[in-house]
Amino acid sequence: MALNPTTYVKKRTPRPVPVATLTGSADAIDISIGDIFVINRSGAVNATTLADPNSYSDDGREIWIKNGTTQANTITIANGLGGSGTGYTTLTFTNVAAANVTLRAHNGSWHMVGQHLITVT
Repeated sequence: MALNPTTYVKKRTPRPVPVATLTGSADAIDISIGDIFVINRSGAVNATTLADPNSYSDDGREIWIKNGTTQANTITIANGLGGSGTGYTTLTFTNVAAANVTLRAHNGSWHMVGQHLITVT
C-alpha cells in the first residue's frame, strides 16, 4: 500500500509577518513590534541599538535584520553577543543591500545564528 502524503500532512495558511522599517539616524530596534527589521535610511548611516532580550519571555525568539540600503549601517547590542559585556557589541553591515543577520535570544542575551556580510567588533 502506497502512502499518500495528503492524508497526513496538515495544510497551513500562511500568516502575514509584519516588517518594521527603520529610517532614522539612530533607531532603537523594538522587538515588541515584530521579528523582521529592515534598516533603510538613504544617504547616511543608521546607528541602531538593540536592548538585551528578557531572559524568560524572549528565550528562543529569533529576529532577522536586513540592510535595505548600500550604507554601512550598525547595530550596537547592549551587553554584546552572548552577554560578552565589553566585546562583540557592534555589528556593522557591509555597504550592500543584501547584508543581514539572524539573532536568537537565550538566557538574557543575543546569540548570532547566521549572518551575511556582517563584521562583528
